[in-house]
Amino acid sequence: MNTLLIVIVSTPFVIVTLFFLYRFLVQFTTKPVLEINLSPSDDPRWSDKKKITELMETFQKKGFDLAGQYECWEIPGLIIAGFVKPSEQLIGVIYDHPTAGIWEDLCIEYNDGENLTVSNAPLGQEMDHMPQSTKFYLKGSSLEELLVKILAEKKDKARKTIDKEEFSSNFEEAYKKEMKWRMDRGGPTSLEVKRVADEMGVPLDSEKMQAKTRQLQKIWMKEKNKPRKVKRGLYEAELPGEFQKPEEFHRRMEQKSEPMPQKMNIPVVPAYIVLIAAISYWIYFGFQYNKVHTVSLTAVIIFLAVFLFLFITLIWINTRNQAAKMCPFLKQIADLRPGAFLFISGTFPTLFYAREGWLGKVVFQEGGEHQDSCTRLEAVTRHSGGWLSISKKNLISKVFGRSDKDNISLPDNDFGRKFTMSGTDKMLAEKMLSSDIAGTIMRLEEFKKPNIEIDGKSVTVEVTENLFSTRKEAALRQFLEVAENVIDVVVQR
Repeated sequence: MNTLLIVIVSTPFVIVTLFFLYRFLVQFTTKPVLEINLSPSDDPRWSDKKKITELMETFQKKGFDLAGQYECWEIPGLIIAGFVKPSEQLIGVIYDHPTAGIWEDLCIEYNDGENLTVSNAPLGQEMDHMPQSTKFYLKGSSLEELLVKILAEKKDKARKTIDKEEFSSNFEEAYKKEMKWRMDRGGPTSLEVKRVADEMGVPLDSEKMQAKTRQLQKIWMKEKNKPRKVKRGLYEAELPGEFQKPEEFHRRMEQKSEPMPQKMNIPVVPAYIVLIAAISYWIYFGFQYNKVHTVSLTAVIIFLAVFLFLFITLIWINTRNQAAKMCPFLKQIADLRPGAFLFISGTFPTLFYAREGWLGKVVFQEGGEHQDSCTRLEAVTRHSGGWLSISKKNLISKVFGRSDKDNISLPDNDFGRKFTMSGTDKMLAEKMLSSDIAGTIMRLEEFKKPNIEIDGKSVTVEVTENLFSTRKEAALRQFLEVAENVIDVVVQR
């Protein structure tokens, strides 16, 4: 009986949910995507990884540099890999789409705004192109054939050079420019609709074609007049795997950052008290109810639903309140640190750096059952170096998996008595010891388990203490100053 009641009650909700999901999917596949934001991905889910790997190797054999792999939430399922060949001002792109499949583009951009594209895409030739855009579609052609075609068609005039750090922003801007042109024309034309229908084998008479065109144009104009709302919450506050131009990295992160969260309109402390009291009473009520009643499945579901609602509300208020306090606090610190800026994902703030020789990210980590709380500044540098580790003596005196031959002798002074150094980069070690940086590192002694790891292009300065609090401002400033100086010395080296 209880099971039947649950089915009867839940069925209308399921039907309504599926209906709105269907409506959303239909609208999502017909409305235009006016802007896109490429999100870097270290390990995207390619539909045919073997084929993609072969195409990447072919691009690189032809002298192209990989400019990153990206996903695009605005176009579900789309994955792209970008390539650049600055010596010939060429841009290459591999596309992987669940419906359209895998294809490649080669492109040249001229300084006067004109561009040339050669593609083996299965679709696209049915659409009109911007006046300054020349496109050739060679369906089924290989990458080598596309390269021959674009070199044969290129014009003898000044071309733009795109570095791999500029690929994603250049791609986004080109997409936005083309979509603006299409929107300014009023959306798809009747001829475009007819050509697409013919390519797909869908018969359309004149009346149906005009009706479909008006429908599409109405959808496009509705999207054009809609206030632009960029959904950035999906972007993770991650440090890139490779060094990028600082100004380019800063610009891209600022574009994706959410606005500063506002303070809540309710008094937070009374809200905490009310919710905690409500949760406590609800648990007590459930315990008493269980003593005098036979508990049904429906009662259990209602009890858990109310409990989860109260608990999630409490967590949400706590998270929003903490974010509202920490965002202005970290923004104030960022304004005082050269190259530092604040990035907000959802409502959570992250402190980033974009300096001349390195990019950095400050990580605050809460402790758990198997890990300590910590604060660390992670950085990726322009040039690669060796390996070097500096840690507090008697706490982390040896690096796991390293032999004693990697230990570096330190002078008999305060630094040598309190810290240990291991690694293979002897020149950097000498630089650390001969400069004022040793005295600067000594300032980390005030924190728990200070540790510095330098490995190739990666530099990490860490202390076992969570400084994510407005009450620890002085300690956070001191930590950042030391960490910045350490990374600056590594970059100068």
